[in-house]
Parts: sequence; C-alpha cells; structure tokens
Amino acid sequence: MVGQLPLKQRILVRFQARQQQRFCDIVFIMIHVRYKLDRSDKHGIGLFAAEEIAKGKLIYTASPLLDVNITQERFESLHDREKQEILWWGYFDKRTNMWHVDFDVSHFINHAKIGTVTQDQNHKETYLVATRDIKEGEELTQNYLEFETKEDLRKRGIKD
Repeated sequence: MVGQLPLKQRILVRFQARQQQRFCDIVFIMIHVRYKLDRSDKHGIGLFAAEEIAKGKLIYTASPLLDVNITQERFESLHDREKQEILWWGYFDKRTNMWHVDFDVSHFINHAKIGTVTQDQNHKETYLVATRDIKEGEELTQNYLEFETKEDLRKRGIKD
C-alpha cells in the first residue's frame, strides 16, 4: 500500500515507521495486565483489573527510564510544594535509599491491609505480583506497609 501513495506521503510514512521503531526500542512495559481507572471505595480513584488475573501473575515493573528516583539530599533541596507532591504520590524506598515516584497509573494502586498485589522479594526493583486470583472488575491494592511506616500512612491520612 505504501508504494501506491504519492512520493511525499511515502517518505512521511517511512519516516513515521522509523520514528515508531526507535520509540519501540525504548518502551518499558510497566503495567502487565489490562486495567481501568474508576472510583474506589478505599480512596479516590483506584486501579481495577480489566481481566481475570491468576495468583502470582506479574502485575507491574518499575521503569528505569520513566519513574523518578531522587536521593534524600536532592529531596531536601526541593521547594516545599515539590516535596509535598513527592510525599503524596511517592515513597521513600529503604532498599535503594531513594525517593521513588511512579510515572504511570500504578500510583492509583490504593492501600489495603490485605492487598491483591505484593512486592516480589526476589527482585530488587519494584516488581508487583498478584497475591491471589483477582476477578475482572476487582480493585488492585497493596499493603503500603511493605514500603512505608505506619507514621508515613498517618501523615497522608491513610488508615492502616
């Protein structure tokens, strides 16, 4: 089909294909299941399964390209408003000794005492797996105490 297009359009199509190929070379898949965002009975907006998910299935991996990781020293140098955003959307990862903020929709995974996802301890980077079979339409949740303290949760108004 490309060969039937006028020369100017063929060049544009080839250029776009090359650009897409370059983009594909650096894509990091972060959410590995189909999902939707919806109102949560836990807190604001939540991340919900848009498919049946088996126990142990990989749900999420962090993106070294897109997620934000900053040192405590850099965090302390930020404006108070920037700190508030990081405190709200991110967390301090004790394993890496860095502040982490997710770029993608994983920050809509709400807290639950018994989460539907958990950090796989066999991986240093963030690597979430299903704790049990999850039904389509069920909210994906994680026990935030896996990476935050009760005091951190209290400061953010999250009940344990």
